[in-house]
Formats: sequence, C-alpha cells, structure tokens
Amino acid sequence: MSESVYRKTPLPVRLDLNKRNTKEQLSQGTDDKRGALQGVGVSCPTKESQKDCNEVMRKDLVHWLAEHGIAGPPPSPEAEQKAMWAWIRDFHKEYNDDWYARNMPRLRDQFRPIFVQEMKRMRGDTAKTTPISQTATPSPSDDLLDFGPPEQPAPAPAPAPASVDLLDM
Repeated sequence: MSESVYRKTPLPVRLDLNKRNTKEQLSQGTDDKRGALQGVGVSCPTKESQKDCNEVMRKDLVHWLAEHGIAGPPPSPEAEQKAMWAWIRDFHKEYNDDWYARNMPRLRDQFRPIFVQEMKRMRGDTAKTTPISQTATPSPSDDLLDFGPPEQPAPAPAPAPASVDLLDM
C-alpha cells in the first residue's frame, strides 16, 4: 500500500463559522493556496483542451487534404467552401445526416478558423514557390508597340473568264 489513490487538491475557502453570512465569505474567497501541490503550476484545463482539439483538427485536415490530392488552395471561394464542408462532414462521418444538419452552425464556428488558417498557409507556400516575376525581362513578343513585320497581302483572285454568265456563279 505504498501508492495512494488520494490526489491532493486545493482545499475550499476557510470559513469563519462564528459569522452567520457564509455566502459572503464564499464569494470573497481567500486565495491562500492552501492544499496546492508544490511545484505544480495552475493552468486552465479548458484552454489546454481547446489547444489539443485544434491540433487534432489541424492534423486531420492536413491528412484529409493529402488523401484527396489537394496540394494548394482551391481556385475559387465556392470550391473552398465545398472543400471545407466536405472535410467537416468526413471528420464527423460516424454521425448521421440529421445530427450533422442540426450541428452545422456549431461545427462551422469550431472548424472554419482551422480550415481558413490552413488555406492561408497553403497560399503562402504557393506564393513562395512561384517565381516573383516571370516577366522580369520582357521578350520581343511581349512588346505591345512592336507590330512585327507587315503581313503579306493575300494574292488577288484570278480574273474570271469573260464568257461566264452571272447565273453560273
């Protein structure tokens, strides 16, 4: 019995039981760190949980994009929206369509920022890989004032024989 199941947690606020108004004492709450573990910082579990959830979504999005052969951002906003909803639906494939339809606003609020961040990152990556200016040195064909050599006029049609009747044409 060397290892205990008991986990030391912060104690509740110390109450002065001689005062009748304990509600007031609880609302004031003295933060005297009684019962806190030494060397362990206090962290907000909801923020850590949200970070973990965002990381799971980001990893799944990267995997989904690779799985569907999407190497760059979609060409239009409509295609981007379709891709986002397809990814969200695929992420929640264990749920039926009714659940999905009822939860679409909540899902959009949670998943859209992750998707937008990834699309921005992809746009930045494609901008870095694309040459800065492909037309830095204009070629002779790019000169708008250069009309080139004059075109040869089309040869004139051979004169028609004089005995041709207009009805024969």
